[in-house]
Amino acid sequence: MAARARALRESAKEAGEQLGERASELLEEARERNLLTIALIAVSGFALGILAGILLAPASGFETRHRISERASEAVTSARERARRRAEELTEEAERIA
Repeated sequence: MAARARALRESAKEAGEQLGERASELLEEARERNLLTIALIAVSGFALGILAGILLAPASGFETRHRISERASEAVTSARERARRRAEELTEEAERIA
């Protein structure tokens, strides 16, 4: 009976050591992930700051109006092209069905 109790104590001791080692490993992994997360957030914030600075940098009224006009023209041209292609597709589909 004493031998069995001793064996159980030894087994419990080994299990406790294994759990302690695993807990230490998990804590170290968590610290590494935390550092990676902080680094990723810092880099993302830096990139977003640069992008915001570029987009929000003051430009003269003429430059801003010119840029808006160009983008609006490009959007209209693109929309017309998509509408033309879609009309052709629908015409072809209608001819195929008829």
